[in-house]
Amino acid sequence: MLKTLALALFATAALVPAAQAKTVITCLTNSGHLTRQHQPLVDEFNAMQDDIEVRYAAPSKDYSDNHLKLMRASATNTLPDCAFEAYNHLPSLVRAMVKRDQVVNLDELIAEEGEGWKEANYSENMLDLGRVDGIQYGMPFNASVIQWYYNADLFEKAGLDPDNFPKDWDGLFAATQKIKAAEPDVIPMFMWMINGDDWGFQTLIEMQGGKMLSDDGQSVAFNEDGHGVEAMKIARRLVTEGGARTDQDSDTQLTAFTSGNLAIWGLSPASARNIEERVGGKFDLRSTTFTVWNDEDGRLPTGGNAALITTKDPEKVKAAWEYIKFVTGPHGQEVAANITGYLPTNKRTMEPEFLGEFYAANPFYATPVNQYDRAGPWYGYPGTQSEKIWREQASVIKSVMEGETSPEDGAQELQDIAEKLMQR
Repeated sequence: MLKTLALALFATAALVPAAQAKTVITCLTNSGHLTRQHQPLVDEFNAMQDDIEVRYAAPSKDYSDNHLKLMRASATNTLPDCAFEAYNHLPSLVRAMVKRDQVVNLDELIAEEGEGWKEANYSENMLDLGRVDGIQYGMPFNASVIQWYYNADLFEKAGLDPDNFPKDWDGLFAATQKIKAAEPDVIPMFMWMINGDDWGFQTLIEMQGGKMLSDDGQSVAFNEDGHGVEAMKIARRLVTEGGARTDQDSDTQLTAFTSGNLAIWGLSPASARNIEERVGGKFDLRSTTFTVWNDEDGRLPTGGNAALITTKDPEKVKAAWEYIKFVTGPHGQEVAANITGYLPTNKRTMEPEFLGEFYAANPFYATPVNQYDRAGPWYGYPGTQSEKIWREQASVIKSVMEGETSPEDGAQELQDIAEKLMQR
């Protein structure tokens, strides 16, 4: 009888399928993005289904460190399963990985989603941010174009109307002069320029309708039609008329602005939540669209990053794609935008059930949406020397801002640096 019972139990067990093992994938991002955005997103994703578990590797320090880690991992074939790479670093990384067959063509996965799915969720301008050589290798996760934050109380003290922010650069500098006269101890303005990456410099080029590189991405183009010289003239005016300081890093500027000692600050919308929390009602905090030089053709470089699939294991590719669809989907973008202030990369996020009503009620956070059509490329130089190029260019721009180098000489030096290093 025991033998019969054992056989029966064995037969029953054979009919019960073994519990399916989870597909585990590992992703890489930088530390600031992991704690503020990715952690709540990955926690929600892992809790909402039982088939996939997403883990994050030890985070990179920043975008530059992230890029170097991924380039080294590509060379040693130790890449994670997915990664989030800054737009300006994307071309050089992807081209290196394509040669080694290490990155997934997402056009094929998008096609499998069916007719109309892409168009319902993403604009072509946004998708272009993740394309390299015409192929969709990255899905845009974060997107930001520079905007102005300003202290409306300081505007009123200077006799300015905070409801009518200056529409052009001459008007902007006229306003900073009035602020300086009314509040001598206040820094009238600053923008992202030399204390970070080249996002600010590219802003001064693209807002004129210029471009950093030729259409094939192989030649310097930022000095065409005098755009480089004009950019350097504005950089100098930031100091002479705007009262900007060249000796302050971004943390010092944040402290100055949020304590009421900096009137106008050009920065990413990704800092909106942090700035609002730091200000805490000390003054009337507002944001507005960035001042472009060429209203018809002017664009603004889009900061942020795109999600890549860097595994070729079929099961992990499927799992990584499900996760990427979640974080770039309407709800994932709602979470990311709410936490940071980034421009949502998914069109449906602007619908009322996601952030549409929030933006209508909170104009401070709606500024990125009002610049959606200004979003342009954040260029990356060909070759492997982008970081070195920028370090040397930043020194030149600082010299121009401080009056030690003329705008004309500075623009030429910037080109010489790029042409000397970008093909290495």
